[in-house]
Amino acid sequence: MKKRMVYPFIFSLFFVLGSLQLSFAEIIKAEGRVNIFQGNTAIAHEKAIDLALRKAVEQAVGAFVSSESLVQNYKLVSDQILTNSTGYVKHYDIVSEGLDKNGTMYRVVISADVESQNLAQSLEGLGLLHVKKEKPKVMVIMDEKIMGVFGTTGWEEMSQAETALIQKFSEMGFNIVDSGTVKANITRDKALRILEGDDRAAAAAGLQYGAQIAVIGKALSKNAGGKLLGTQMQSIQAVVAARAIRTDDGKVIASGSEQATKAHIDEVKGGVLAIQEASEKLGESLAINILDRWKKEAYGSSQEMTLVISNLVSYRHLAFIVDFLEKEVQGVKNLQQRSFNAGVAELGLDYAGKLRELAKFLALKGFTGFRLEPTNFTQNRIDLKVVLEDQSPGRRK
Repeated sequence: MKKRMVYPFIFSLFFVLGSLQLSFAEIIKAEGRVNIFQGNTAIAHEKAIDLALRKAVEQAVGAFVSSESLVQNYKLVSDQILTNSTGYVKHYDIVSEGLDKNGTMYRVVISADVESQNLAQSLEGLGLLHVKKEKPKVMVIMDEKIMGVFGTTGWEEMSQAETALIQKFSEMGFNIVDSGTVKANITRDKALRILEGDDRAAAAAGLQYGAQIAVIGKALSKNAGGKLLGTQMQSIQAVVAARAIRTDDGKVIASGSEQATKAHIDEVKGGVLAIQEASEKLGESLAINILDRWKKEAYGSSQEMTLVISNLVSYRHLAFIVDFLEKEVQGVKNLQQRSFNAGVAELGLDYAGKLRELAKFLALKGFTGFRLEPTNFTQNRIDLKVVLEDQSPGRRK
């Protein structure tokens, strides 16, 4: 068996600094077949290897990106990734090689060690991480106050924080829900609940306007100590804090705060500039944290999800389904029973696979006396309803 080294594994400088980032690899088998031109098997041999490497990387890309998005972006992926397939392969082994039965083609089968982390970073650079996560939308609602408009006790409502956050998220590839539409339709009571920290209200509002992520928070600017020595300039300090909430399950997936200080003769204008700077820094930080989380979910071994099951007959019925999920569904682990009330149960679990495939599997699975019917499906949650097919007591689980 032959072995070819494509490139040596180089330790990152971060190792020296004590923070080495682990690289993940996947072993993929692929085949390359090429025509033999004018009896030159040596050239055919090399071209068959190159084709097999390309197919191995293409398979790895397919594991990250849906077939539909891969077709839509194939030229981009081909030009930027597949043409440089050796750059994503740590090493490969030739499993078998030789002429076909007719002696007109050379065939090579390889086992390639594809660097998934490098490939994932390249796909992210092409904007395909957003495609992988089905292009989620972001809704931004911020409570912004600038102190000092009317002396030292006045306040004025502005929208600089929202504007800066929306712009930063847009620059980093996120789809944004129109904030004007949200403000025009959301009730004042609900807005106050959201801004006071009601994550469920924020999640509900996000779902109402088709957002998968709701970013909510507060921005405040104020005079940081009067006028600067010998001038009319004032030191204005701004603090902006926000959190990103996943709307399908109300989970906080990123949070943070930033500060900025500006010197300005006008307290309002200085406050606007300080809020803008702090919001831009916070927006970038939140976006990076969200993307990092998506990477782990999209390219990692599993993702955290919520499973809600309604119309359960009893707790024994739930226990039967939980036992089935733990023992017979591939990719399910770390299952927790979060709640059970009036025939409705909420489960949390880690799942290594695509959620739509899990929903399809459960929908088609035959149980004695009942079936599970998916009623709602989002990126991180599946709602199932138990449909009884035989309601006699002896057949219920």
